[in-house]
Amino acid sequence: MSARFVTEIGFGLEAGAWGGSVALDGARCVRVADGRVISIRRASQGDEQFMQRFVGSLSAHSRYQRFFHPLRELTPSMLERMVQPDDTHGAVLLALAGPVHAEVVGLAQYDVVEPGQAEVAVIVGESWRRVGLGTRLLRELEVLAAGAGIVEAHADILRENPAALALLQQMGYVVDTSARDLYTLHVVKRMMLPSRYSSRQALQRR
Repeated sequence: MSARFVTEIGFGLEAGAWGGSVALDGARCVRVADGRVISIRRASQGDEQFMQRFVGSLSAHSRYQRFFHPLRELTPSMLERMVQPDDTHGAVLLALAGPVHAEVVGLAQYDVVEPGQAEVAVIVGESWRRVGLGTRLLRELEVLAAGAGIVEAHADILRENPAALALLQQMGYVVDTSARDLYTLHVVKRMMLPSRYSSRQALQRR
């Protein structure tokens, strides 16, 4: 996976903008800034069709900004990697909405690239932007990754995507000035979460 961010992944979230959240069947139910409720949980086998439907619902521009090419759908190997259960290789968090929380409206992913290092990426559905959902997904993803032993997170961003850069810098990512590319910026963040966090705690903490 290459870690790519879409422009409108959610930014400008102020402290206290979120309502309460509770753990429910391994998921966290969260109220976003506009009052809608979503649940966040780890992707697992059986979620492939929901993730595929989500990617298909995105605009071509959003898919390009996330994957850096005009991907139409996730490949079988991508789906297999996204639902594998081993945190030491990577993980995907899903934001789900709808009457029974079965509609994927956001997706955050980390892939381990070297021991202790991972690439991260977030994408949020077209109608779920600018409510802080991308910010929340990334925060939960960082906790999950730290619990799996990740100490450094990386992401690539298109230079034409200043909103994503602003979000990541707000969350502590810094531009790697040694990485020079005409079209992308590379950002890095050292993880500061305590080692006592586990992957399970990442979705159960209040």
